[in-house]
Amino acid sequence: MIPAHFAGRRLLLTVGAAGAAYYLWVNGERVGYSEDSKLPAEFDISRYAKAGRNVVAIELYRFADGSYLEDQDFWRVNGIERSISLYAAPPTHISDLTVDAELEHDYRDGRLGLTVATGGAPGAMRVRATLMDGAKSLLVREATGSGAVRIEAGVPGVKTWTAETPNLYTLLVELLDEKGRLVEATSRRIGFRTVEIADGEVRVNGKRIMIRGVNRHEHDPKTFRILSEATMRKDIELMKAANINAVRTSHYPNDPRWYDLADEYGLYIMDEANIESHGYLSLSQERNNDPSALLGNDPKWRAAHLDRVQRMVQRDRNHPSVIFWSLGNETGIGDSFEAAAKWVKAQDPTRLVSFLGWSMSNWRHPVNAYVDIFAPMYDDVPKMIDYARDPAFKKPLILCEYAHAMGNSLGDLEGYWQAMRAHPKLQGGFVWDWVDQTMLLHDKDGRPYWGQGLDYDPDPKAPGVHGDDSPVGDGVIQSDRTPDPEYYELAKVQAPIAFLHEGDGYHIVNRHDHIDLSRFTLDWTVMEDGVAAAHGSLPMPSVAPGASAPLPLTLPASKNATAERMLVLRARAKAGAVPMLPAGHVVGWEQFALAAPALPAPPAGDVAPVEAGDMLRLTAGDIVLEIDRTTGLLRRYARAGAVLLSGGAPNFWRAPTDNDIGAGIPKSHAMWQYFSDHRRVETVERSGNAIIVRHDMGVGSVKVETRWTMSADGRVGVTMRFDPIRDTLPDPLRVGLAFDTPSALDKVQWYGRGPQESYADRKTGALIARWSGDVADQYHDYARPQESGNKSDVRWIALTGAGAGLRITGAQPLSVNALAFPYADLAMKPPGQAHSADIRPHAHGTLLIDAAQAGVGGDTGWNLDGRAHMNFRIPLRSLTYSFTIAPVR
Repeated sequence: MIPAHFAGRRLLLTVGAAGAAYYLWVNGERVGYSEDSKLPAEFDISRYAKAGRNVVAIELYRFADGSYLEDQDFWRVNGIERSISLYAAPPTHISDLTVDAELEHDYRDGRLGLTVATGGAPGAMRVRATLMDGAKSLLVREATGSGAVRIEAGVPGVKTWTAETPNLYTLLVELLDEKGRLVEATSRRIGFRTVEIADGEVRVNGKRIMIRGVNRHEHDPKTFRILSEATMRKDIELMKAANINAVRTSHYPNDPRWYDLADEYGLYIMDEANIESHGYLSLSQERNNDPSALLGNDPKWRAAHLDRVQRMVQRDRNHPSVIFWSLGNETGIGDSFEAAAKWVKAQDPTRLVSFLGWSMSNWRHPVNAYVDIFAPMYDDVPKMIDYARDPAFKKPLILCEYAHAMGNSLGDLEGYWQAMRAHPKLQGGFVWDWVDQTMLLHDKDGRPYWGQGLDYDPDPKAPGVHGDDSPVGDGVIQSDRTPDPEYYELAKVQAPIAFLHEGDGYHIVNRHDHIDLSRFTLDWTVMEDGVAAAHGSLPMPSVAPGASAPLPLTLPASKNATAERMLVLRARAKAGAVPMLPAGHVVGWEQFALAAPALPAPPAGDVAPVEAGDMLRLTAGDIVLEIDRTTGLLRRYARAGAVLLSGGAPNFWRAPTDNDIGAGIPKSHAMWQYFSDHRRVETVERSGNAIIVRHDMGVGSVKVETRWTMSADGRVGVTMRFDPIRDTLPDPLRVGLAFDTPSALDKVQWYGRGPQESYADRKTGALIARWSGDVADQYHDYARPQESGNKSDVRWIALTGAGAGLRITGAQPLSVNALAFPYADLAMKPPGQAHSADIRPHAHGTLLIDAAQAGVGGDTGWNLDGRAHMNFRIPLRSLTYSFTIAPVR
């Protein structure tokens, strides 16, 4: 409905985003056409509309010529994605405004520049600009002109904007007629900051910054790419809690509300144009990197490339959060991008330009001369260091994508950050990526699961476009915004406050770029055997950004000489210190060993051995251990007739993770699965209170000896020796023993890293302490089933329930996994057919007690680079480890 009092005004209808392309119709008449499904289009419908009821229609096309520039790896769904608005503008109105709010005088004072363009009736108009800090007016300036009016003013002692200090002012802009009467007014929030390259560094307000970033697709598990403001706010809340300070809008301009929130709460934005011609990039690569195959080199496509970049800049240039313009993603290079970069720099010299063009490159370092930073994707640590050490390369390096977090991933993020902190030319990067792109679906029994491409493809053999088997689960949070285990690793590794043990003392390190530590509090906890034994607070020392200070810490003496003692130091935010974070939120922490534990000796006493047919039995009181001579496995470990444990098969395999699948591990390492499932018993013999089992695997490829020794109190010491004989075998994925547990043992406690799962290369963010929970909750429902639930550096783990229980204690820290279902369930279906809902408690539980498990890797997710780094793989050599099994009495 258009009110009658709109008569005489210009009716401007804006479609926030729709596509791939569309015609707009009003009252049966075609008004205009637009493409670029991620940017708004404004239509003047004044001559088509009428007072009262009108019919507005959008004739939308799923594919258009612009689709060749929108070849991103995401859900190919189309429609109206963002809001549609109607504005009744006066005959003479503000058609555009550009705000420059930078710093001068050694970054102390602000310099405000405002350009206001007017449209409509010709003639001079007066513009009045008022800068406000809350309700307080700081300055008022006026200027008169026609077409465009420019206002400039200095703002002494301005409060600057950074991601750590998102100070905003309100700029009120009024259009006045020749008599000083108000014609139109608008306002927006602005922030004063200066972005530049100085001495080869990206600097904000004169300070070098580190990008602790993520890539973020706009995604909702029910509405695909339509996001509510509440979801956007939830994203920022989670980002702030994970110490994230930057977002790349992969791979298109986002909803305008996102930038408003980034301005308000403090995020650096790399704003990316909606350009990805991935298919043509692949074609070029297939033709030995033929440049003529790239759309960026085709003159017919130049205008389309420039239009997408220019409209993005014109829409978002007034946001202080935007510090980089990205010209696109995985397009290859070309003249069109060089022309776009030159246009951007001419129109907006206040920001930096980023563009790689290539995907992961085998070239050494393909730096584009016409951009400000080098932003490669998926460079590994050695390649980054090579760039950093080469004086021929001058541009700062910020990874546009790295640490591919698909499924159970994000291994050795700590290694990346150690390298980035060691080399000034390396200034961080954007993890791939923020949120899973799964959809919330339900199976035939009503159980929810995370939907994938093939779930929307009822007949894959039918002609047309089909889904693929990608799990689209690349995020560090799930699509409903539940954090994945990787999220906590990211928060710890990227923490802007750290602690070090140097010499005889402890130091706190301020890794912020702009703020000191006066906004935070400091406390300590001494833990004995995983439980807090003493705690206290410390005055926070004065520590400037990038500096460190010693901590005056005196710890109390231990009351338990045999306990393992650890110190935990934590820095917590004060109220209002970090936007969206509550008071007391832990921003940075570290744990230090103080004293190792003393291990008790097993008690002396009698154990009754029994040999009967195919069984060997050891008995101590009401505790029974039985080994099957035929299989060499544990028939039962029982107390008072209740079975607590069985199995104990040598195990070298894991349910393939997404990274394992991408690296071809199910094929290249298949022999370890075969060895785990097929064993030949060489000998089973008793020696005093011990039973020794020897297995041969792969016809002399691997030898395993397992020794079971019972003590008088019913404890059983288990020692496994792993001897690979063939030196041509690949590295095993784990080395340990796999047990079955009764479903009645449904509670778990452990002393090790937690509370989330952890792995050899992803455990920095897991605290060593005592943790507890339900066994059924230890599995994390990744988009598709895979290895999950592992616990690293475990001193002991206990399973209890129904009045019974057992405890496993390592002679050294163990890698342990307790699950409420048979482990084989995790790999019972092919990847494209497996769903999170397939995994649920049933039959019996699983307890995997390992000497080691390989790391999860994640530099990539589709080739061998996705494997764990070599120092987190299991060497092919002899290995021995031990643990004890005891009933919980």
